[in-house]
Amino acid sequence: MLLKIKNTTLEYHRVGSGPLIILFHSTASSLNQWHSLINLLKNEYEIIAINLFGYGLTSKWIENNNPQNLLDHVKLTEPFINSYKGKITFIGHSFGGSVAMRAALEFQIKLNKLILLEPNAFFILNNKDHTYAYNIANNFGKEINEAKVNSNWKDFAKIFLEFWIGKGTWEKMKPEQKQKFLKVIPNIYYEAQSIFNEKMNLKEFSKFQQNIYFINAKNTNAISKKIKEVFISCLPKIMHTELEEGDHMAPIKHSEKINALIYDYLRN
Repeated sequence: MLLKIKNTTLEYHRVGSGPLIILFHSTASSLNQWHSLINLLKNEYEIIAINLFGYGLTSKWIENNNPQNLLDHVKLTEPFINSYKGKITFIGHSFGGSVAMRAALEFQIKLNKLILLEPNAFFILNNKDHTYAYNIANNFGKEINEAKVNSNWKDFAKIFLEFWIGKGTWEKMKPEQKQKFLKVIPNIYYEAQSIFNEKMNLKEFSKFQQNIYFINAKNTNAISKKIKEVFISCLPKIMHTELEEGDHMAPIKHSEKINALIYDYLRN
């Protein structure tokens, strides 16, 4: 399905009936990553999964004087949010998790649940309290910027995949997978703008922390582990599950386990 929002085209999938759930996919993915979750929930919920800027048929981000921010992605869903009268659940993975956080904060009066799967919320780290993780995150941001300046996306693809998943990830990919990945990876530059320019503070989530469910994998990368620690420390009343297996891409690699957790949480 396509929706025109001013000068932007949004590609989305809408199915089911019941309480509304909006899904935000991860970097270098698409709304198709939610296929199995949608099939699990569509008989009891209305589901809207969107393609973020630069994915599928959704318009690419156009460079102008203003850097991209998380709210730009949230605004893609405003027509659905504003026309819906009930409470809404936001679910997001990785970059989509950060977008879901912004959506929940922006529309907290309409918030039912916020479900975060390995969110890449670098913006909750600070140099004083989380120096090591903060420096890793910021060095990663510099590498993204250098890749954009030098148009060297192939080398960056390897850096990106090793950062989030592990060494050798790029080499293990088939040629067609590499080509497909390279087509969407320039979006990461703009998404990095969104993350590093974000000013959200976890204290803003305190009043609805009991409506938050955080899921991570035990063997995820160091940054994701630190983000989880900061979440739990700052928001002790959130619900949290740590999978025994899976990395940052666990929501895709182990979707059946995570989908079952999401379903039980929504029901209970």
